[in-house]
Amino acid sequence: HDQSDEIVVFRPGDVNWNTVNVDTTIRPGIMRAAKMGLVQSHTTDLIFTMEPQVAGEHLYDEFNRGRILALFRHPIDRVVSKFYYLQT
Repeated sequence: HDQSDEIVVFRPGDVNWNTVNVDTTIRPGIMRAAKMGLVQSHTTDLIFTMEPQVAGEHLYDEFNRGRILALFRHPIDRVVSKFYYLQT
């Protein structure tokens, strides 16, 4: 599915959700999704990305607007986790 030129919706294994054949967590995947018209196809309700600015600039337009939800770890938890990670 990852080399297809069209949006393919499929259900991976025994789960209760559908997924599509693009990886929007990375810049090349976002560009591929934009080229394939992911948002305009209305096949997805939720898009995960580590590059919200790139996704906003390339996936959405004035007719297909998105909303953003950001989840952040508490800064102290992040520092403590990094400290223990660097100890190993």
